[in-house]
Amino acid sequence: EIGSGLVGSEMCIRDRRLPTATARLELNQNKVKAFKNVNVRRAFSLAINRKQLTNDVLQDGSEPLKGFVPSGMGNNPKTGESFDKEAYVKSAVSSDLAKAKQLLKKGYQQTGVKNIKVTLLTSDTDSSKQTAEFLQTELDRLPNVKVSISTIPFVQLISKQNEKNYEATIQTWQSVFADPINFLDVYESGSSYNTSGYKNKTFDKLLDESENDYGNQPEKRWAKLVAAEKLLMSDQGLSLIHISEPTRPEPI
Repeated sequence: EIGSGLVGSEMCIRDRRLPTATARLELNQNKVKAFKNVNVRRAFSLAINRKQLTNDVLQDGSEPLKGFVPSGMGNNPKTGESFDKEAYVKSAVSSDLAKAKQLLKKGYQQTGVKNIKVTLLTSDTDSSKQTAEFLQTELDRLPNVKVSISTIPFVQLISKQNEKNYEATIQTWQSVFADPINFLDVYESGSSYNTSGYKNKTFDKLLDESENDYGNQPEKRWAKLVAAEKLLMSDQGLSLIHISEPTRPEPI
């Protein structure tokens, strides 16, 4: 996934300063009824020990994320605080299996669902398979949750994701300019990149206001974007996995 249509020399220039790439677990609400429930989504996120994944499994320089918008995406125009620190929602990226089990039990009660059996779709690269196997082990610790893994070539994976033809999948995102909007607009209701079926009218409104009402008012625009990120993470619109340095092309 690339968040822009830049081409030619402009793309080459932008590529040399691309921010780091993020990986996330997407739970398809259109395929699995239980994923429409916020407590189920929170339970899945809390079951994942991201530090263990990056430090003990991947060991490739990847690091856990504070939010969907990573570091390097701008600073508060008034205070100078970085976006990822100001918009940080700790509970959305924490690991707490006991809390996860409590929330899942609540989610089961709210939805009438008694068990969750899903296939986690990922690419057949070594790192993707390692990540998927780790997630499988973590999530299978939840009551009545059973995760199976399907690995396919990357090109096929992208096609299935674009077609929203998955139950759960690992997706990546790498922006081409350093602004929070290049991440956040992925989860607008009408975005072609929003494949999980996540929708939140308040989130959409915040993004719309940031661009159309306050596009020329940096401080107000910033506040709307911070509020949007906090809402997305509090609502567990996605489950973050890690951030990694992208491969950078040689200068022209």
